[in-house]
Amino acid sequence: MNLGHFRHGLWILTWLSFIYSGSSFAQSTPSEFAEMSLSDLFALSINEAENSTQKHSKWSVALQRSSVEFKGYLDGDDRVSDNEVLWGGPTSGQPRTDKNFPVVPDKIIQTAYLLSVGYAFNDKWRAYVTVPYLEQTTDHISIVPNYNTFKIKTSGVGDTLLSASYRLSDSVLSSWWLTVGLSIPTGSIDEEGDTPRAPGNQQLPYTMQLGSGTYDIPIEINYQAKGAHEFNIALAATIRSGTNSRGYRLGNNYSLNGRYKFKLSKTLKPYIGIGAQYSDSIHGADTSLLVPGVYPYPAPITNPDLYGGTKIDAEAGIIWHISGRYQLAAEIGKPLYQNLNGPQTKEDWRSSILLSRPF
Repeated sequence: MNLGHFRHGLWILTWLSFIYSGSSFAQSTPSEFAEMSLSDLFALSINEAENSTQKHSKWSVALQRSSVEFKGYLDGDDRVSDNEVLWGGPTSGQPRTDKNFPVVPDKIIQTAYLLSVGYAFNDKWRAYVTVPYLEQTTDHISIVPNYNTFKIKTSGVGDTLLSASYRLSDSVLSSWWLTVGLSIPTGSIDEEGDTPRAPGNQQLPYTMQLGSGTYDIPIEINYQAKGAHEFNIALAATIRSGTNSRGYRLGNNYSLNGRYKFKLSKTLKPYIGIGAQYSDSIHGADTSLLVPGVYPYPAPITNPDLYGGTKIDAEAGIIWHISGRYQLAAEIGKPLYQNLNGPQTKEDWRSSILLSRPF
């Protein structure tokens, strides 16, 4: 083991953590959750291909299922109960403010299925096409008659990502990769459902939409350490462009993630990781979500300012090399700290499972 190499990697992680300290995705839209899952997928696939002793293939394929649950509320890093966020109505004696609402999401579950196909042009260049299928279920509580509790679901294809990875440097002990992509807005931002705003179906809030509605640019730089101590550090961002047809754009997202792998056996590799992410609030607004009056937002998820924030989370997983070049990876994650633009639903847990054939 080269001690200087190991210290160099730790120095990089410390330096990047200082730059982005106190930052993870807060309450996310399904498309943002898919982007975050994709970053994890690439980090695992590149790392395993780098350390493979078998002859590389020109093609890779990966299928990933990721799920996240949001439950409970934070305003900044202070816990807020559902009863504090839910306005009791004009006869309750509770004043209406911009911090309470007649309709409140109780639990949000997002699931992303990612199919990614990659092609290696040579030792330096790789290209990927990734298509997500997204599902979301949101349980609500409300003071509106006939809507005391209700559930809304959406599902469908999300935004398609075209990306390319370039190996910046390579040695026996480490390598650097740069990935740049273009997210094409194939996911719907016109999902409708039955809400208390009016009879029949209406436009659903941002958390229920399947795409961003804009052309976005994801970029990631990934440091891979090889040898006795195997770890990777990834610094990533998703930059939005323009305004979508509904009059808004999602906030930019930034993340820093690191994983350390343990060589349990030739076929099993447990790993632990820590991640820090920051997301902006939504810029602009979908005016169809508003209601008349002094307080135009009927629910916290209809207010674009109540998105974004910072988060630090921990994760643990295991990679199983099944046979040949196929591998199966399973992971669970839990936030360690969240500071959200609130009141906003907080992340409770996340999990993923990945079946892949890396390069």
